[in-house]
Amino acid sequence: MIACAQLKGVIFLMVISGSKRKGTVGTNKLTRKEILAEDPVHEAMVRLIEFFQTQGRTIGIVIAAAAVLSVGIYGGLQYLGNREMQAQERLGKGIEFFHAQVAPDATNDPFAKGPAPVFKSDTEKYQAAAKEFSSLASGYGYSKVSIVARYYLGLAQLQLGQKKEAGQNLESVAGNSRIRTLGYLAKKVLARDEASTGNYKGAKEILDGMIKDPQCSIPKEDLSIELSRVLVAQGKRDEAIKVLRDASSQGVAMSALKQQVAAELDKIQKTNP
Repeated sequence: MIACAQLKGVIFLMVISGSKRKGTVGTNKLTRKEILAEDPVHEAMVRLIEFFQTQGRTIGIVIAAAAVLSVGIYGGLQYLGNREMQAQERLGKGIEFFHAQVAPDATNDPFAKGPAPVFKSDTEKYQAAAKEFSSLASGYGYSKVSIVARYYLGLAQLQLGQKKEAGQNLESVAGNSRIRTLGYLAKKVLARDEASTGNYKGAKEILDGMIKDPQCSIPKEDLSIELSRVLVAQGKRDEAIKVLRDASSQGVAMSALKQQVAAELDKIQKTNP
């Protein structure tokens, strides 16, 4: 209603000033009908005033509703911002737990010895990490925080021997394109897990696909080393040597990864066929 009153006042002053300007032309006073006939702008202003007089309550409600809506949107954005910040903090805490130190004299409070968490055993630290990641993975839909949490949850579950659950989470990340690099890292972990369980064929398919994928952001040299080890485990020594030679001939010469490829190639070549 305050806004309506202010607007009425502005319009009224405009009408009065306009009338004064008319008065400077001559001394004769004009009737309302003559003013309206002579100046259509004044007519529109007067009709607007009349509209506010009859519809002031309705307009006041609309303005109030708009104000409430604006406050609601602002509050919603504030809530989402705070929720995202809390999620990131919890993700950081989970990653801290995942990489925490292990000490036999650790207490039940991982922060009892200082700002860096310490656990009694690997099992305890991976369980604590999985608890943090699990709540983020299930409570934040398909947000980026949720995807990262699901990746680390899969890693923690592998360490805890929960192969089935780990595979489901890592496959979910591998199939998600929102964080493409993390998806490829999940595929690499899945390939290693397949190889560790003796499924060399499955591991080879994953690694082959990544090496041939032009969008894969993981260095081809790194993947070639992984693939060569799978091939050696399959008894395909010559094929492994070829994979490493191909990797050695591509990319930046004398890089750290190239040196690793050369060392892996030398190791395979020195073994008896």
